[in-house]
Amino acid sequence: METLNIVVPAVVTITNTSDREIRFIPYRENFSVPVAAGDVVKLEATTAGQVFYYLAQETDGLTVEQEAKA
Repeated sequence: METLNIVVPAVVTITNTSDREIRFIPYRENFSVPVAAGDVVKLEATTAGQVFYYLAQETDGLTVEQEAKA
């Protein structure tokens, strides 16, 4: 089992590694945002809940990584 170390504030990086558009839902919103093939979206997360929310959206072609904000 992999250990996940979350330190907030964090930067969440969402990367579309597929050859098609993939959508993700921003934290506490009711709409989705398109991420074009090959594009990267960086978001700041201030709570562990936000980080977990984005990590849960990882899917085939959409990778989600988090790291402590510098």
